[in-house]
Amino acid sequence: MASSLQRIVTLLLACGLPIIASAGCSGTPSRLDSDGLAEDSVIDATVIVGEGLGIRIERDPGAWPVQLRPARAIVLPDGVLRADVGANLGVDDRPGATRVLYRTQLVELWKEMDILDFGSPSAGNYTGNLELLEPGDDEVIQILYLQRGGRDWTIVRRFEIPEDASPKDATTFDAEDPQMRTAMRRMAALAWAWDVPPNDSIRFPERYDFGPDPWSRYRDDKKAKEPS
Repeated sequence: MASSLQRIVTLLLACGLPIIASAGCSGTPSRLDSDGLAEDSVIDATVIVGEGLGIRIERDPGAWPVQLRPARAIVLPDGVLRADVGANLGVDDRPGATRVLYRTQLVELWKEMDILDFGSPSAGNYTGNLELLEPGDDEVIQILYLQRGGRDWTIVRRFEIPEDASPKDATTFDAEDPQMRTAMRRMAALAWAWDVPPNDSIRFPERYDFGPDPWSRYRDDKKAKEPS
């Protein structure tokens, strides 16, 4: 009788432990802060274009809206924004750091994504390998990858701009999704990219960072010992 009772108690404990564990998990605080910002929040925007369209854009980049020019921008959880432009950029490239956003800017950016209906996993429409996305000769592919609260999702928009279409004609861009246009322009603005590109004729000197000087402390000691 005692052994039977012991087996029953053991079974009850074994069955009860998962219930206790799940109850404890349900009481954990959400990963979303009160202002809607998550500790793992990431917004990753990429624009890739077909070869034919890329040549047209390269001839006169200022004639084309910034959200259609090949580029990549990533906002990381700590506010660091990495961005770069160029036809050779892909979804797996990691651009250099451009700036650091304030927390208020991060909160505002996510609020805008929510307003555009991009701020939740239900907005995702692509689950494949992004590296396999290849635009047609006259096609634009706009990719928005978002991560928030332990979830991630990808939004892809693609459309063609006919070879004979003029960028000065507003109807040329009628096929573009207005919401994605807004999101891409917002990311571009944060990366200090505008419809009017910078003057590439200005040549800035290259400055290389070789890290801290390992001999600086010895130089400082030598100066300290020199008689005044």
